[in-house]
Amino acid sequence: MPGTALTRRRLLSLSGLALGGVALSGCVSANDPASSGASGGTSEAPLKPGSAPSGEITIVDDNTNKLFQSSTIAAFEAATGIKVKSYSQGNFNDLHDRYATLFAAQDSSVDVVMTWAGWSAEFGQAGWLQELDTSAVPTDLIKPALDAVSWQGKVYGLPKFSSVQTMFWSKPLFEQAGVDPSAAPATWDEFVSTAKSLTSGDRYGYACDIGNAAGAYQNFLRVLLLNGGDMYDADYKPIFNSEQGVQALSNFVDLLQVHKVMDPSSLQITNASDLGDLFAKGGTGMVFNWPFQYAVATGSGSKLDASTVGNGLIPGMSVRSASIDGSEGFAINKFSKNKEAALAWLQFVATEGVQKQIVSQEGWFPVSEPVLTDPASVKALPVLTTYQESTQYATKRWGTPWSSELDQLMSVQIINAMNKKTTPKEALDTLATQTQALVDKYLKR
Repeated sequence: MPGTALTRRRLLSLSGLALGGVALSGCVSANDPASSGASGGTSEAPLKPGSAPSGEITIVDDNTNKLFQSSTIAAFEAATGIKVKSYSQGNFNDLHDRYATLFAAQDSSVDVVMTWAGWSAEFGQAGWLQELDTSAVPTDLIKPALDAVSWQGKVYGLPKFSSVQTMFWSKPLFEQAGVDPSAAPATWDEFVSTAKSLTSGDRYGYACDIGNAAGAYQNFLRVLLLNGGDMYDADYKPIFNSEQGVQALSNFVDLLQVHKVMDPSSLQITNASDLGDLFAKGGTGMVFNWPFQYAVATGSGSKLDASTVGNGLIPGMSVRSASIDGSEGFAINKFSKNKEAALAWLQFVATEGVQKQIVSQEGWFPVSEPVLTDPASVKALPVLTTYQESTQYATKRWGTPWSSELDQLMSVQIINAMNKKTTPKEALDTLATQTQALVDKYLKR
């Protein structure tokens, strides 16, 4: 989910994560009794497109996309006559609490906010995001992209890009290690064996990004799915501490503690962008990352190019493959004074012209079916071939109203397990109890 900006974000203190108190204390919740919570928004009909939207809007985005500021805003203003008064970008890790504070105060100064599945669920259920009428939603959107802006049958925004993780490997490092550079490991055992061959000196065969709360959740969910497990049952009862879940986390811990093929800095890497930079500069042989990784690995400053970057399915444990979704979108502040103009922005970003630029200039997957299947898109971003292949396997994110709080809780348990302070089973059993409390808090049955 985090984007292509390569500036290093603040590293989290591992000791603070292990203790948990610091990490949890700063999380602002839409279910906090001190906030307006579920009664935050006034009841009104879902928003329909206006006949002639006008005026000006303010947008607060994360720092994933450079395209919007460089060209999309000017094109939008020229096409609609609507002025973007302000467009600012913030660190993804900081935006949740910033948005929650804004919404709780019923502040109308920001019209459009960035969102993903978890925030769409949390802020949408709280009454803080404007629900959209079906007439406002383009009919050609792919389901994973639309899921990022939806919760329980209601649509709270429109997607700006689609994203699924795949495997990337360095063909030169494979060759140096005597491994076939033309094919990715097809199973977890093959992956571990390859990582061992690639590990030499201070370079490790594999690296990941579990140095912040969201990263810990994403990395655990991925291995859980790779072992045929899941987060919840149909009633949102936590089931990730199943036999599949415990074995999946054990296999993940073993990469660091037993096989010693995981770069120890993985516990401090807080951003997929930093992971992408590490891979592009030859610091590791294999990563599981978002599609932007291809653009970074074939861009300026990289030791790789289009002919030396390998891309394929993530190797599974008990299943052939699986992945996690990281699609993002834009939503409208329920308290905005210019919702029709804000909706015009959401719709403009989803248009074919902008989506083609998302693919060719930034390396993200498009949100619409026509652009996804356009041969020009595949030529610009070959990773799309792997993405289309991955659709036959499980790809989930489980965005829920309690996602942000769960991320914080999970990061404590995952880091403890990685550092062998607790066993994988103890970590997941503790987390399951904590998660059930969150479910009960947010889904009052």
